[in-house]
Amino acid sequence: MRNFVILISLAILLTGCGSALKSNWRNFNAYYNTFYNATQSYESGLEKNLNQSRDYNPLQPIRIHQEPVNAGAQEFDKAITKGADILRKYNDTKWVDDALLLIGKSYYYRQEYFSADQKFKELYVTTENPEMKQISVFWQGRVLLEMELYNEGIAFLSEQISLLEEDEDGWNERHKAQVQAVLAQHHVELENWQTAADQLSEALPDLPKKEYKERGYFLLGQIYEQLDDTDAAFAAYDKVSDHYVEYRVQYLALRKTAEVARRLGRLDVAYSIFDNMVRDDKNLEYKAELDFELARTEQDRGNIERSERLYNSVLRNQQNKASAEIRAQAYYGLAEMYRYQYDDFKKAAAYYDSAAQQNVAPERLPEDFKAGELSESFGEYARLRSQVALQDSLLRLGQMSEAEFDSAMAELRKKKIAEIERQRREQRNLQNQIVNTNNRQQRGQNTGSLNNGFLNSDNPSLQQNEKAQFLAIWGDRPLADNWRVASMISNTAGNADENLSEAEGQQQTQDQVRVNIDISNIPFKPAEQDSVRKLIASYQYELGNLFFLSLNMPDSASYYFNEALENPATQNVNMVSLYALSELYAMQENQNQAVRYAQLLVDDYPSSNYARRVSEKYNFERETEEEASGIDTVQVFNLIQQNDTLSTLEKAGRLVQFADSFKTHRLAPLAQFQAIQDYMEAGKQDSLYKSQFTNWVRVNETWEERKRLLAEEKDSARVRLNDTTLTQEQRAPFQAVIDSTLEEPDFAEYFPYKGADWDSARAAIDTFLVHFDTSRLKPRVTVLKQELAKPSDQKETERPREEEVPVVETAPGEYRRCEELDISLAVRGGMEQFLAEVTNTVDAGVNEISYRFRINQRGIVEDYSLLSAQRQDSLIQSDSSAADSMAASSLAVNSDSLNAEWRTAFEETIENNLLFEPVLYRGQAIKAECVVTFPLKDE
Repeated sequence: MRNFVILISLAILLTGCGSALKSNWRNFNAYYNTFYNATQSYESGLEKNLNQSRDYNPLQPIRIHQEPVNAGAQEFDKAITKGADILRKYNDTKWVDDALLLIGKSYYYRQEYFSADQKFKELYVTTENPEMKQISVFWQGRVLLEMELYNEGIAFLSEQISLLEEDEDGWNERHKAQVQAVLAQHHVELENWQTAADQLSEALPDLPKKEYKERGYFLLGQIYEQLDDTDAAFAAYDKVSDHYVEYRVQYLALRKTAEVARRLGRLDVAYSIFDNMVRDDKNLEYKAELDFELARTEQDRGNIERSERLYNSVLRNQQNKASAEIRAQAYYGLAEMYRYQYDDFKKAAAYYDSAAQQNVAPERLPEDFKAGELSESFGEYARLRSQVALQDSLLRLGQMSEAEFDSAMAELRKKKIAEIERQRREQRNLQNQIVNTNNRQQRGQNTGSLNNGFLNSDNPSLQQNEKAQFLAIWGDRPLADNWRVASMISNTAGNADENLSEAEGQQQTQDQVRVNIDISNIPFKPAEQDSVRKLIASYQYELGNLFFLSLNMPDSASYYFNEALENPATQNVNMVSLYALSELYAMQENQNQAVRYAQLLVDDYPSSNYARRVSEKYNFERETEEEASGIDTVQVFNLIQQNDTLSTLEKAGRLVQFADSFKTHRLAPLAQFQAIQDYMEAGKQDSLYKSQFTNWVRVNETWEERKRLLAEEKDSARVRLNDTTLTQEQRAPFQAVIDSTLEEPDFAEYFPYKGADWDSARAAIDTFLVHFDTSRLKPRVTVLKQELAKPSDQKETERPREEEVPVVETAPGEYRRCEELDISLAVRGGMEQFLAEVTNTVDAGVNEISYRFRINQRGIVEDYSLLSAQRQDSLIQSDSSAADSMAASSLAVNSDSLNAEWRTAFEETIENNLLFEPVLYRGQAIKAECVVTFPLKDE
């Protein structure tokens, strides 16, 4: 009996052990046959995915958990396949939960978020492991974040945090921190900054990985910046360095720390941080943006000149080229400098425009970056200021005495002739440089052939190119020894005649410079001058409006509105300026001034809508013009329109009177417009009008056709000149076609809109554009103004008398001055190529520098000396007067202000690399002494 009991017990034990052994074996088999391989594939794909470089934009919230990218897709696919095998073949093993999690994560990194979400939900429902349930919540939160379902994500994660906190097992602290970090990122996307800060602050200490904490503290700093809690942002960015994993994040955090310090007013701390970063070799690739931050910090510190130099260094550094967003911000910084520190709105407009032209995505720039808007506003300022200066200059010219006017015209004519001569010299120099450059390029293109003999000596095309190059430098010189001496001896007797011929040629060239000065816009009559004053007032009103509405500069707006009121102005300008001044002072809480201008508005223009508004605002009593006079304005207008007894001219005159008497009435623009049409209709009734108009159209069409045909001939000639095999004699006729011009016909002879009626129409148009510039009829009136405008006076003005150019006789071998010969030196290889040889990156401190050179017959520098250096004061032309509007101002600086290190490097480059093209005089190469100016900066 005892043995039987033992046998039964042993059988039971063996049966139990067999079941456990079988279960362990299935778990073992599932792991090593399938799950292990699935895990290996997933880890391989994850490594590829996370190792992809990320482009962090510090202006956008950073992600704590990096978004998946397109990498490792094949490995994740294998992991999904192996995981699915576990679910099919080993669904009763302990690896089922792990397989579901692995498949879900693989789908996530393959960016198949819907499939991933299904697997994580399945894991949440089927698992009995509390930790797995918490992990599935975390991954579901990440999926919703990538699917941009932020509200759904917040609701789901908040509910799960509350549910699991009530569970008896509670949260694993690390998993809870992960879920809270994801929840914070959902709130960030919805800009719930304070809630995001609370969740993230609680989660950060318990996050399981250093890289999570590194990016988490960076994100917390960004959140505090949005909350304007600058001190907390500084502390958060400072903590990033305690969790060093990725250098790019560390660099951005340090940069952000300095930026926040600058915002806190700790400018010395910010400068010290940026300066140390620049000196760190690890930051060499970031030098441009660090130099920009130094410039911005120096600007805040008040070191304006150093800040400007640093901004320009960022923009011009070719070794460490700045990115488009840094260039945009550098231009923006310069614009702000000229706007606030220098009060130079024209330069500010130019820099704002340069900033706006950079091709940068908006998310790469700060929120307050408004270069496009400010460029338009300041550009409009520049336009209006130029118009004010122009009209003011014309007014001064119109008020001059006859002697003063003649003197001003002579000076203007002289300046224009000098400008034309300068442009011609530049064109000749450019043509010479183009010949040399093209030949050099052609030589480079032909050096690769092995079938043209030694050094390509048998290449026909190259021979022609070299011949043309020789002729361009030396001319048609004899191929013999001592040719220059022989030529000098044979030509001695004819020197006097040749000198006279040359002087006559130069005089003829000067006589060909004809300057036409249009004086049609100068107001000589009192009525015309009064119209110009009103136009100036309208521009000043527009300036005031620009500063008030677009630039938010109330002090400047008040100045220009008052200027508009002080000048004789139209009724509309006065009325709106008074209203704007009242509103401006009300905004500044200056109630007395606001009421004063409002009362002036009501007293002067009681029937206007603006008067009605301020009367309601300040409880004024007012009486409209119609009430005071008892006139029904609409009835008056209708009576004029319906009166058939009036002639066309009489009706036009009545309508003009109506528009002038009731300028603020809604019918005034219509009355003025109909008056314009009536004047034009009267002009068309002239018996000569139809024939004159036909001839006018014919002459214009013929002129346009002649210009088109000449342009086609010039294009054809340019094509023929590209043939380098042509001789100089063969090229001459084609060059003559290119240099030819057409004499413009005298359009004034055929102009059809002549006579008193057309003059009245033009006057009515000018009045409309001044008084009713906001009317919907303005575009139609503008078209009429262009159509009826008189052609410019085409008659030639009196030619200026030119003194005979003396011929300077010099002994053989003496240096000839370029000024005497009216020539300039051409750098061999081009000015740009020479300046590129200057490798020294130290700032010269000037924009251009001038040297006097002495060169021999071969163009080699024998001696040189520094003359002067120039710093440009203005990037935009002066608006002081119409006569001087094209003159650029500059400030000469002493050469001692040059950077000594830069000057040494520059002059070493002169001695080693600078060669000039030979100077030809009467077909011979001569020694020359000339001044050359090197442009160092090209703003």
